Amino acid sequence: MFKVLTVCAVGVGSSLMLKMNAGTILKNHGYKASIENTNMSGASGCRVDILITTEDVYKQIKNVNTKEVVILKNMVSKKELEEKLIPVCQKLEG
Repeated sequence: MFKVLTVCAVGVGSSLMLKMNAGTILKNHGYKASIENTNMSGASGCRVDILITTEDVYKQIKNVNTKEVVILKNMVSKKELEEKLIPVCQKLEG
């Protein structure tokens, strides 16, 4: 099971949408995950397998202990999320 964190600036709308989309994508590909969403300050100090966010938010996050980062250009694109998230999951599986 993967531990996933979705992060946006405020921690409400975009990160929640990412959480739901990531959950659907992972389930459709047979992966189990615990997915949380938060804002930039809430991400500080977290320990996760996969962090999902945008480049501008990622540059401002400090002290997140993560094995892999998925940087999205378009937070609402399910296609982009799937294209970037599934290879990361495959990599983590070993």
